[in-house]
Formats: sequence, C-alpha cells, structure tokens
Amino acid sequence: MRLSLSRAGWARRLCGPLIIVAQLLVVPAAGAQQVLPSFAQVRAGHHPSDALLLDRHGEPLADIRFDLDTRRMDWLTLSAAPPALREALLAAEDKRFFEHTGVDWVAVASAAWQNLWGSRRGASTLTMQLAGLLEPTLRMPGAPGARRSVGQKWDQGLAAVALEKQWTKPQIFEAYLNLAPFRGDLQGVGAASEILFGKSPAALTHKEACILAALLRGPNAKPALVARRACLLATKLGKATLCGEINQLATARLDLPRGARYLAAPHLARAVLKQAGQRLTSNLDATLQRKLLDEMQRWNDPGAAAIMLDNASGEVLAWVGRVNPALPDGVSQRRTLPEWSWPHLAALGIERRQLTAATPLSDALAVLDARDARLDWPWASLRQTIASHRAGGMRQLAGFVGREAMLERLRALGVNPGEHGESADEVSLAQLAAAWRSLLGVANYVPPRLLPGDNGLRPLGRADAAFIALDLVGQSHSASWEALWLMPGEAAGEMILVGSSEKWTLAVSARTTLNPRLSWQGLLRALGAETPRRPPPPDGLQQALVYFDPSDEPPRREWFMPGPEPGGLISYLPGRRARILEPSPDSVRALTGAFGERWEFLARTGVPVRWSLDGRVLGEGERIEWVPRLGRHQLRLLGSGDEVLDSVVFEVMLPAQP
Repeated sequence: MRLSLSRAGWARRLCGPLIIVAQLLVVPAAGAQQVLPSFAQVRAGHHPSDALLLDRHGEPLADIRFDLDTRRMDWLTLSAAPPALREALLAAEDKRFFEHTGVDWVAVASAAWQNLWGSRRGASTLTMQLAGLLEPTLRMPGAPGARRSVGQKWDQGLAAVALEKQWTKPQIFEAYLNLAPFRGDLQGVGAASEILFGKSPAALTHKEACILAALLRGPNAKPALVARRACLLATKLGKATLCGEINQLATARLDLPRGARYLAAPHLARAVLKQAGQRLTSNLDATLQRKLLDEMQRWNDPGAAAIMLDNASGEVLAWVGRVNPALPDGVSQRRTLPEWSWPHLAALGIERRQLTAATPLSDALAVLDARDARLDWPWASLRQTIASHRAGGMRQLAGFVGREAMLERLRALGVNPGEHGESADEVSLAQLAAAWRSLLGVANYVPPRLLPGDNGLRPLGRADAAFIALDLVGQSHSASWEALWLMPGEAAGEMILVGSSEKWTLAVSARTTLNPRLSWQGLLRALGAETPRRPPPPDGLQQALVYFDPSDEPPRREWFMPGPEPGGLISYLPGRRARILEPSPDSVRALTGAFGERWEFLARTGVPVRWSLDGRVLGEGERIEWVPRLGRHQLRLLGSGDEVLDSVVFEVMLPAQP
C-alpha cells in the first residue's frame, strides 16, 4: 500500500464519488430538467455505415462502406441479442442494472472505498454510459488516460436518472448494445460481431461474448490484455475452460485488417449501391454466383469476367465483374467485337427471306452481288461462313440485309450505333448475353434484369429464323449439343464466349490457357447445368437435302423457312445454269431384279434442258425415268443449243447374288 499521498490527494480520492452521491441526493429534481432524446428518436437516427447488396433470397453478396468515420450495422433489437452476450455485458459492466434507477449506489460506495486505496475503479452504470453516448458534453475526454471531471460525473448521473424515468430498462439496454464503442471505429455489437468475428450477433458464442464485453473497458487495449480480462469474466461466469480458446481468438481476430465483409459481387455492388444503409435485393443467386466465381478462379486469369442470365426471364443470376475485385468491371465494359452481331444478322437475313443457311457467299471483301463475282474467288455457304468466321462473306451478308435494316435490328438488341459515339462493333458482355438470349426461341429481347421489377421486354424477330441462326453455330457431340459463339477480344489473348444451356445464357471474357470450349464445358459442369440438347424446331420449318456446286461442301440437310419446297442444287458459280443431282458422278448401282424396274434422273436447273445418254436423247425436264441397262454410261444435260451443261459417268451392275 502506498502511504505517501498528501491530505489533499486522500480527500480527492475519497470525496469525488461521495460528492456525486450528495449532489444527486440533494437535487433529485434536476434530472427531470435534462433534455434527452426519446428512444424512438435515437433508433430513427441510427444509420448503418455500409450499404449491402443481397441475392434474390436475401443472402449478402457484397457491401460498400460509405461512412468512413464510424462503422455501424443495422439496429440490433434486444430480442435478437443472444443470452450469452447479454449475460456477459451485464456481468462486466452493470450487474445490478435491473435493480438501480440510473446510479448504482452500492457501486458508487465501493468505488469510493477502492479509489481511497488506489485501485481507481469507476462506478458508471449502463444507463450512465448511455447518457454519455447520447450527450456530447458528457462523453469521455479523448486524450489518452483522461477521465471525466467531478462535474461531468455529476451531470452524467443526473442524465442517467432522467433517462431511467423516460425510457424502459429494455430500451436502455437495447440502445447501449447499438451505441457502445468497441475496437477502433466499431460502434455497436452488430459492427463488432460482423467485423471482428465475421458473424451476426445472433450467432455469437460465450467466448466471443466475453471478448466483446472485455473490450468495453478498453476498446483499443492490446489483444493479450483483452484476452486476460475476457478470461476473468468467463471464469466469473463459470466458464473458465474457455480461456484457452479466448486467448487464441483474441490474438487471431482483434487486429486483422478490416475491409469489405462480402466479396461475391463487388463490381456490381459498386455500380448499384448509392448510399449508406441501403439494402438492395437483386435477382442474383448467391449459390450460382459462388460456383461461377470459384470455377473462373481456377483459370489463373485475374481479369476474367462473366455474366449469367436466366433464359426464360432474362434475369441476371450471376455477375463476375472480374476475378480480381480490384480491377475495373469487365461485364459492363464495352469492347470492340466486330463478330458479335453475325448470328443476329444471319437471323435477320433468314427472317427477311434474303438468304438461307445454304446461300453461297463470296469471301472476296468487295463482292456484294453474285453477278460481280469471279470464278476463282472463294465461296462458302452461310453456314460455313459463320462457322469459319469469314469476314468477306459476312460483309456480303450485310449487303443483302441493308444498312437501315441492320441498324434497326442492332438498336432492338440494345446497341445504338451513332449515339454518344457508340459503334456497331462496340458491345459489353451484358449486352452480348441479352442479345444471345433473343436467339433462343423466345422471340423477344429484354435488357439484363438486375433487380426485381426490371422489365423492358419487347417482341423481336421470329422464333423460326432465330432457330436456324442458332443451328448455324451449334455443334453436336457424343451426348450433347452445344450452341457457342467464340470470338477474339480486344486484348491480346482474350477470348469472348457467349452461349447457352437449356436454362442459362452466359457471356464470358477470359485469357484461359485451356481450350475455350473445354473452359465453357467446365463452367457448365461447375454450375450444375443439364447436358445441353438441340432445341426442337418451331412449327412450320422445313428440312431438305442440298447439294453444292462445286462440291467443296458435302451434301447435307438444312432447315428452311416455311414456303415452297426447298433443297436441291446450290451453285457457288454464277455461270453454272444446271446440275445433274442423280445419279452422282462415278457412282455404281446394282439392279434390284424387280419386274419393270425403272430409275430416275434428277436435275436442278433454271433453264430448259434435255437429257442425253450415251449420245441418245432421252427426254426433257428436271426429272425423267429410264429403264436401266447393264454397263457403264455417260449421261449429259444439254441446253437449248445442245451445249453440255453438266455430265456424269455411272455404272449399272447385276443384282447381288444371295
């Protein structure tokens, strides 16, 4: 014990608390004159420092802090505070809270006695502490080691008495839970629980509750000291076995760097959250968002970005702005992608009946009309032009469609060339995904629907033309069918992928070292997508066999819009006027042995023709019948001047022996 204090020092230690007692006893009515806010006013004035982006089920996706001075969360009701927390706070700060009327006289007397012998113990109740938090003049001085003066203590006691008369005990306790300072800039149990332990207050355990209660005495004390105080409190509560865990938890968590709590969709949060306290529910699905992000993180590309839409509604189910949250958003970023609109222009041309999947297009960049073509220029069908990304053929397609019709379709797809300096080739992943969805037989377009209530749905195109356009980019595999459009991005090595499963549409930007199709298939597996299947054709579409002249592309069956019977010869050569379709060149065919057997010769022609077999004229027209004869024969198709338009050699054999 130290005995060197002066008489004045002894008096200050003994009399300070007693003076407060005397003043409160002498002027009990003074407390009624204190101007204090009501509980309703305090609660209404409480605003969280953060804004929160939620998924469609209310699960947090991302948060942004707007108030950089104080960190607060949503108001915590007393009923939502777990019993472990309430027990620890009362044991640490005010064990007679429900018995006193604002000032704990037993604690005041005890503090006076202990101060006399040097332990410097305070006697502030929860109500007195709350009064200090509500009234700026009663707050603890900011200087290190500073304490309230006797006058401030008196005013604080008066305010506490007044507060007890105006508020109920549960209201006082609830307000204290939300206004008490914890570590650093953390205010209230909600912020302390979320930031220090990464959980809601309702999930706090006994060891976490003891640490929070210990922080009230010294919010910024070193972790070891906080752990020591929390252990003493746990022991007092009969939970001494928690001391080891308390020490580990305090050491690990109290001084961790503090940033955003939720990082599933930071780019989208920065785009849509505007003010502190905002809680915005989106159409995103947290499970799909995490699956998409987790799979993309495996690509080792921090700049990879993706958006995912629901095919039926156009709602945005996932938005990965970039794998690295510090990079600018890559979903809303506009990129120059000259090839993005090709499937849509093909659908428009098919819809307007200006071409079919088998229409020949020249790869010469200047050709807009087949009559201007040279025979040595490369040609390919629309299907092959799309599959091989032939820029020349697509320019010819644009010429077929026409500039005004093309611009009208692009505007309908959410791209506005010429407005605000936009180019027809500039598009974001969000626009790309929404446009692709319009090809899925829905016959409508809707901008990406981020929030409930977003709409903008409008009719667009025809489902049958869109089906044919989608079929142009589709590929069949052993057990699935894949509609995926690949194109190079702006940056070196960047690939853009847009495609769909039965339920979802995705647009992706990545520099993955994997094969892009393998990356796409990995995404679908990670998301749990069903194996894609070829969609059924809309009613009215026709499928017919087509042949190509020259035969650079093999005969195949193509889909055609409703109308006259399609199919037959497709000539790439403007000078070719007729073609023998049956029999095929150098074919060998056996007799069936049937009585009166007859074979058919078939041609595709736009001019009058005659058939000549081995130098003898058989007849006229596109189709004639012939009684087969054994041997090798030469069949010719003659024009009006007996010029040879086409010629084939074929052979007739005896029936196969049983």
